[in-house]
Amino acid sequence: MDNVSRRGGFEMRMVRLQPWKIWLLTAIGAGVALTLTAAVAGLFLILVPVVLIGGFVAKLVLGSALKPATRAKGAGPEVIEGHYQVIEVERRQR
Repeated sequence: MDNVSRRGGFEMRMVRLQPWKIWLLTAIGAGVALTLTAAVAGLFLILVPVVLIGGFVAKLVLGSALKPATRAKGAGPEVIEGHYQVIEVERRQR
């Protein structure tokens, strides 16, 4: 059987690896994945407290300006009164 194959216009070559090379590549991949996981976890350990502290500081500084409006209990829905006029548009007959 030929080691070179053509599929979809691409030329592919089949390579046989020895078992110890496959295990080495698997171990390297697992090590890289573990390293990235540890880096992301460390980043979260730094960023989560910073964001929380920033949120608390913003709440303290901007808290008075962002208070929601209060309504009296039992007050009905707000009604805006006004005058209105209906303007009818004449329909043109064809």
